[in-house]
Amino acid sequence: MRPSRGRVLCIVAGLLALAASAPVRSQEINPPFGLHWAEGQKQIAKIIDRAGARVVDKAVILGRDAWTIEGLIQPALQRAILYFGADKSLVEVELQYQHPDWDLVAYEEFLNGARQRLEARYGPATVLAKDKKPEGDVMQTIVGYQWQQRSGSIQLFFFSAERNNDVYRSVSLHYRAG
Repeated sequence: MRPSRGRVLCIVAGLLALAASAPVRSQEINPPFGLHWAEGQKQIAKIIDRAGARVVDKAVILGRDAWTIEGLIQPALQRAILYFGADKSLVEVELQYQHPDWDLVAYEEFLNGARQRLEARYGPATVLAKDKKPEGDVMQTIVGYQWQQRSGSIQLFFFSAERNNDVYRSVSLHYRAG
């Protein structure tokens, strides 16, 4: 069963939780959930605990500490990954969205709604990727956009991998410190 277009748009609105519009050029890019760039791991651990979420994995990815968080209440949000710099302060937040009932059209609506909301706030996006090609017997699709400000950047990606009836799809939103 596919959710209605209105439901997908409501989810996009919740996804971005954007404040009332202000002039595009004056918008700062801050991490979601009331977090702040350069916030330390101890402070973030307290915020996660107060939110009723949990750290389900801690790893080092490309030389950075990475915490995988589950339990943050937001429609279709499967997990958030927080990345910390060498000084153990927040430098990136990745939000991964998936929904078991969504088909390709629902993912496209979700992606396009998110892109439109981000463009309304930060201006036109830079296209990072639009590619569909086979990798062996798997058809892979990637679409990516970026918004850049002095305070940071946001990247929005859609990824799909399909082999016969096996399908994996995801939309991810990456907030990065400037």
